[in-house]
Amino acid sequence: MNSLQFKRSAFATILVSPTLVTLFSCGGPPILPVRPNVVPVTTALVVTKTVPLNHMYPGLAVSPRMIKIDARVEGFLLKQGAPDGSVTKPDQVIYRIDPRPFEATLASQQGALVQAIAQRDYSRKEMERNAPLVKTDAISQQDFDKLVATYETDQGQFLTAEANVLTAKINLSYCTIVSPFVGILGASQFFEGAVVGTSNTTNLNSLVQIDPMWADFSPSATEWPKFSALIAKNPLEVTVTFDGNDNIKATGKIIFSDNQVSTSTGTLMMRVEFPNPNLIFRPGVYVKVNVSLGEQPNVMVVPQDCVFARETNLYVWRIKADDTVETVQVKLQKKENGIIQLLSGPQVGDRLVVDGIQRLKPGSKIVDMSQPPKPAAPTDATPAPTDATPAPTDATPAAPAATAPAATAPAKK
Repeated sequence: MNSLQFKRSAFATILVSPTLVTLFSCGGPPILPVRPNVVPVTTALVVTKTVPLNHMYPGLAVSPRMIKIDARVEGFLLKQGAPDGSVTKPDQVIYRIDPRPFEATLASQQGALVQAIAQRDYSRKEMERNAPLVKTDAISQQDFDKLVATYETDQGQFLTAEANVLTAKINLSYCTIVSPFVGILGASQFFEGAVVGTSNTTNLNSLVQIDPMWADFSPSATEWPKFSALIAKNPLEVTVTFDGNDNIKATGKIIFSDNQVSTSTGTLMMRVEFPNPNLIFRPGVYVKVNVSLGEQPNVMVVPQDCVFARETNLYVWRIKADDTVETVQVKLQKKENGIIQLLSGPQVGDRLVVDGIQRLKPGSKIVDMSQPPKPAAPTDATPAPTDATPAPTDATPAAPAATAPAATAPAKK
């Protein structure tokens, strides 16, 4: 075949066989030819692994202490010592009511107490002085009984005056409102110069403790035996995550479980205490409570993309020995980080379709693109191997044959 005939034959082969174009395309390794009725897919094996038993519950952030700051005496609001929204310290002054009227009342009650003490002491002396005279009939028993009654009355007046002084001191102390713990102050209802402490102006503000914090959640009552067994061994640690932002989380411990199950929901309220040093969690925020209940071995796991829904059920495509597919219904235990934990369905070692499930139907033939391609068999277009030493052709000049040296004839004499 001359060179022109070879070029025409090669060009015809390329035109009639687009598969070869794919085989020898640039930019990547050769790809096996796929028949039009074969669906290319990627696959994964069903394997088992030991998985942590983490249960996620919705919860609510709660402050351990939430108080209303009320004016307990009536008066002018003289000063606000801590701005709204600030973090207070124990015994820090938050509000101060004008104390002068209460100082005057205290002074008046202290004066009344001094008078009561003097009157009581005089009555006691009179009683003690006349006690011996009764025995000698110097005074009548009736007159002595009057002296005793006077002393006892004065003793009662003394106790009343003493209590009035204590009440005045308490009311004076109410003029200074301090923070009982570290907390965050809310929005003031009244400001400096207002008259507070009346029937409609009692509440001034609110104060909540937010470090540490609580998170309340309610697992099913059927899970309580498992919780109880673990709590009996060690404090059960949990992770509290800010709902809507998985990067905000804290680690705490379960500190409380309710003493009865809710008859309406069948759940048992439990409580977690966790640190909140950055004051990110606030009361009323929805949280996610992740409780670790140990580990579970030999759990079947598959990639999340293997599972698809059909009506109300979930299925996977399982690859049979002849590279055709069938659907298998599955039941899920949990989905986490792109991995599905299965309760039932395929068997360990089964090959499932991961990518390409939309193009499949029962009995479809597949080719697994995730497997390394098999080496291609030699074809007619592949030149047959030749010997290492090329055979001589007409164009190659033959090596000169070796000749024996010619015999020399003797010279004639």
